[in-house]
Amino acid sequence: MAKKVKVKKLWQGRYVSVKDYEIKEAISKGGMHISHDGKFMSLSVDQLSQLKPNSKVFQSKFKGSYQLVDIPWEPATTDPRQGSLQL
Repeated sequence: MAKKVKVKKLWQGRYVSVKDYEIKEAISKGGMHISHDGKFMSLSVDQLSQLKPNSKVFQSKFKGSYQLVDIPWEPATTDPRQGSLQL
């Protein structure tokens, strides 16, 4: 089951920012589904493993620290929850 992440806003209008530990968790779960403003994007383990985090390290409010990974926002043209129509 792929990890699901909901993003509230786009950075520079074209990137979704995801925390590095969420990427690691998604790799172990077999992929990631990102949603933003009612649109969806799916990333495979191969795509996730090629992503590199930014150099800036943020301090978590609760425990530890994290880096952000900026992913170009390319939503799917069809909703993955909807089946295709076979004629």
